[in-house]
Amino acid sequence: MNLRAHPERVFLLKYLAIGLICCAFAVYAAYDGFIAYPAELPRATAWEELKTEIEADPALERADLVAQWKIISKENGWSAKQVQKDGTVAAVQNKIYWQYAFIVIGLSIGVPCVVWYFNNRNTWIESTENGLRSNDGVEVSLDQIFKFDKKKWEKKGIGVIHFKDQHGDEGTFIVDDLKFDRKITDEIVRWIESKIPHEMIVNGEPENFEFATDPTESGTG
Repeated sequence: MNLRAHPERVFLLKYLAIGLICCAFAVYAAYDGFIAYPAELPRATAWEELKTEIEADPALERADLVAQWKIISKENGWSAKQVQKDGTVAAVQNKIYWQYAFIVIGLSIGVPCVVWYFNNRNTWIESTENGLRSNDGVEVSLDQIFKFDKKKWEKKGIGVIHFKDQHGDEGTFIVDDLKFDRKITDEIVRWIESKIPHEMIVNGEPENFEFATDPTESGTG
C-alpha cells in the first residue's frame, strides 16, 4: 500500500505567518531602538541642560526658560513644545533598552519559525509495500516494528513507531496528523495497525480500520 502524506498547508503557513510577524516586529523595534528614539536624545539633553541652567540662576524665571527654549528649538529644527516626563533623557534611554529586548524576543521566536517552515515544507512520510519511509531517509519494514505508542495520538495526533534496524539498534518513526495531511496520515496509521499485532499498540486503542477483514489476519507481514 503506497500512500504519501505531505505537510498540511495551513499548519505550515501558521508557522510562516508567526515567523514573519515576529521578524517584522523585531525590525520595527530595531528602527525605534537605533534610529527613532536616539534621535530624540539631543533634544531631551538640551532641554534638561537649559532647565538646570535656568533653575540655578535666581534672576531667571519660567518665562525665560520658555523663551530660550523657543530659540534653541528653532535653531535645531525641533518642536518648541516643552519636554514632558516621558521625553526626558532617562525616559528615552529606557525606551531604547526596551526596544533591544523586543528585538531579541522577536528574532528568537520569528527566525526559528521561518527556518522551521522552509525545513519542513518539502517533507513527507509514506507507506510502502512492506513498511514506512520518510524524506530524510528513514525506512522501516513491518517486521522491524515492535511497538506503536499512541500516548500523544488522541490529543496531539502524534504516534511514535518504535523499531529495531538490521543491526539491532532501536529507532523511532513519527506519524503526525497535525503536521502532515490528516486524512492520508490517518489512513497510514490504520494500515500499520492492521499489519501489526494489537498487543504492540500501547497507550491507546487501535483505530477502526478496513484493511484487515478478519482480526486473525493481523500480524507482521
